[in-house]
Amino acid sequence: MKIGIIDAEIMGKSSHRFPNLVCMKLSGYYKKLGNDVELLLSYDNLEDYDKIFISKVFIKTELPNENKDKTLKTEDNIIEFYKNHPILNMENVSYVGTGFYYDKSPKLDEEIEHHMPDYSLYDEWVDLCIKNGAKEKEFTYYREYSIGFVTRGCFRQCPFCVNKNYKQCNMHSSICEFMDITRPKLCFLDDNFFACKDWREIIK
Repeated sequence: MKIGIIDAEIMGKSSHRFPNLVCMKLSGYYKKLGNDVELLLSYDNLEDYDKIFISKVFIKTELPNENKDKTLKTEDNIIEFYKNHPILNMENVSYVGTGFYYDKSPKLDEEIEHHMPDYSLYDEWVDLCIKNGAKEKEFTYYREYSIGFVTRGCFRQCPFCVNKNYKQCNMHSSICEFMDITRPKLCFLDDNFFACKDWREIIK
């Protein structure tokens, strides 16, 4: 299959400089199955692909042809806001992430969630940005870091937080699932690491 992956943040925010973990996991999984996977830098010609995945983390990140009434674009109403979006309703398009669902975001399939991220997904885009005048140091997270969660969740259930539906923090994955030994640094995206009862074992 010919698969296109869209990181909505790098198209919706000119200064965004952090890779989308879901995009990298999707890319790694589908490449391993032998598919042709490409990071797309526009929303044009999406019909040319067998499958399109769109992911975004932030609600404020915009897609083309959004409803101009942004009063409807809230954490409580975000699913309804995107319900009739023309791109998201294309037959070959799937979309994921808190930017589309906030606290009701569906989980990835287990084999994708625990797949090694494809850190090469952004390589051509990073090279293009630098060629067009961006500074290399802006792309440290794309080039130097292995990124992932070792725990997920939190016990606090703060009403303003995307984690408000969790009741506890648990171990999520081994560092080995996402650590690329050619990269010198690790970035953990855990929300409340020390709330996990196994934090001492994880550190060991």
